[in-house]
Amino acid sequence: MKLIATFGPLKGQVLNLEEKAEWILGRDPDQCNFILEDTTVSRKHAKIYKTLEGYVIKNLSTTNPIEVNDERVDEYLLEENDKLKIGDTVFVYTALSEEDLKEEPEEIEEIEEEEKIKEPIDETIFEEEEEETPFSLLIDAPFILKVISGSNAGSEFGMEKSKSYIIGKDVQSADIIFSDLSVSKQNTKITIDENSEMFVEDLGSKNGTYVNNKKIEEKTKITSQDLITVGTTTFLVIEKEAAQETIYSPAPTFEMEEEKTKEEEKEATLKKTIWKKQFIPTRHLILAGSFILIFFVIFLSFFGLFKAKDIEVVKKEPVQKIENIIKEYDTLEFSFNPTNANLFLAGHVLTRIDKQELMYDLNALSFIKNIEDNIIVDELTIKNFNDTLNEDENFRSVFVLANKPGNYILNGYVKTADNYNSLTSFVNSNFPSLDKLENRVVIDQVLQVQIATMLSKKGFSSLSFEMISGKLVLAGRYNKKEEKSFNDLMQDLLKTPGIHSIKNLAISSDALTARIDLTTKYKITGWAKYDSQNSVVANGKIIISGDLLDGLEVTNISENAILLEKDDIKYKINYSP
Repeated sequence: MKLIATFGPLKGQVLNLEEKAEWILGRDPDQCNFILEDTTVSRKHAKIYKTLEGYVIKNLSTTNPIEVNDERVDEYLLEENDKLKIGDTVFVYTALSEEDLKEEPEEIEEIEEEEKIKEPIDETIFEEEEEETPFSLLIDAPFILKVISGSNAGSEFGMEKSKSYIIGKDVQSADIIFSDLSVSKQNTKITIDENSEMFVEDLGSKNGTYVNNKKIEEKTKITSQDLITVGTTTFLVIEKEAAQETIYSPAPTFEMEEEKTKEEEKEATLKKTIWKKQFIPTRHLILAGSFILIFFVIFLSFFGLFKAKDIEVVKKEPVQKIENIIKEYDTLEFSFNPTNANLFLAGHVLTRIDKQELMYDLNALSFIKNIEDNIIVDELTIKNFNDTLNEDENFRSVFVLANKPGNYILNGYVKTADNYNSLTSFVNSNFPSLDKLENRVVIDQVLQVQIATMLSKKGFSSLSFEMISGKLVLAGRYNKKEEKSFNDLMQDLLKTPGIHSIKNLAISSDALTARIDLTTKYKITGWAKYDSQNSVVANGKIIISGDLLDGLEVTNISENAILLEKDDIKYKINYSP
């Protein structure tokens, strides 16, 4: 048993299900048996295991569930030729051997063709390099598709008998690629049968397919003289030999040119002579003169009418009507083609409701027949990416939001610098609009050091602090005389990135109360005063002002307290003489 990738970024990959009883599919090489290099696949996306009844697939992804035969499933017993969509890749479940698959290539091709037709037109998030056109296709092919106007003007594509070619802008599903925004991913099919007869067929494109400026509704036979238009591109299909006869025909000699010139002069002289000999009846001349006179009078009357009074005709052009609707959405751009009444939209809107209101107003304009929608809804982009972030426990405090259309902000916290580097790599690989993303993520370790430094510089090292989900909690005591400095510190802290609010539990008090109390660590056994200077016995050692007590400088000794200081942090030892 095996899974064969028939469509998508992993096309051609084969997953053999014979060697084990259980397989994990996903992007994580440490947890998965089959690695799927597709960014829309979760780390652990699906599990396949054997049962007595057969192979069962189980969904493990919450952000992008698997689909079996175009339906989302949680657990499903696989059957022959079931189509599994995992991420953006479609797999076919089959029990056929390698030899059987080679003998029946048409079945796989049909499956691929069906997937191409069912592929959504709205979004393409993966781009693959276009295969280089084989040299023989351009030189030896009996037919040539020649583009005569549009973004691909001058391009030529070789075509063969008994084949069909899909024309569009999708490099994955189209055979002939047009870089024209008004062309659908799969726009038109050109078929050349074994008798060299050519047919064109529209594939349900939004802008339609035109032959000689007439829109076709069904498969239509064409010749090398017919002009085919898709979007803003016009081309024709010609036989290569006929084209060569036209392009490389030998130039006429001087004698041929001279003979041709003489014949033309002779023919013009003959026509001139015949015209002079023609007789025009008098009544015809009178009738023609009367018509000319009447026309002249009507013309003068009409001109005089508008000269007498200026009449201002106000006509609102279609483009102006569209601009009046779209002007409320600053990031949207549009292009309107009056020839086929097609409107192309691109840009960002904030919510789904905004897009619904916009489309309702545009659909009310009767002159618009088709709307090619390339609008990105930021609400959906943010939800999908935040769900992906939540899968990693290191990123669960990080989230994306949008303050206006097309302007994303990455906010939140990570614990360490290593977590921050991992987050940056993850965002660069998975976020679809990096050029519109502002990174405001804060590293918790760095923020802690920054807050401690600010408290120390302002002289409030005795205060303790804690960060809780962007809220800074301060506790402890500080000198009432330093109230102004404390308020300034609060303002500076609020301006620090990562701090959204402050809960102040710190209490202002007098200088003595605000000091750190070390009374329980020292035993004062004596006190004396000599020559107006106080001294005490602390832990059996006589101390006076200016001495060091366990590395702390004694700044003052009063009758009931010893004041100490170290590194701008103030302490006290209370005692009774």
